[in-house]
Amino acid sequence: MKSASKTIISLPDEFLRKVDRTAKAQGRSRSELIREALRGMLTAGRESGRRSWKKALAPLTELEQQWVGRWDSTDIIRYYRERARTLP
Repeated sequence: MKSASKTIISLPDEFLRKVDRTAKAQGRSRSELIREALRGMLTAGRESGRRSWKKALAPLTELEQQWVGRWDSTDIIRYYRERARTLP
């Protein structure tokens, strides 16, 4: 860790005892255990955000799959380009 800031948080006594027992069983410090737990929670939050974007895009992905190969965008561009040249 490059630099660290200290913070004060309040935890119920029984919960803190569980944290300390878990840290000791894993051979880690209390700070390291809490830091890793928070990192995991924040990472999971980001991943669920990604999943929600995938869900939001699902209808568009479905449309894309229906239309891929059914039309050629280059032909459409050529059509409108030629049409524009022939207009007065």
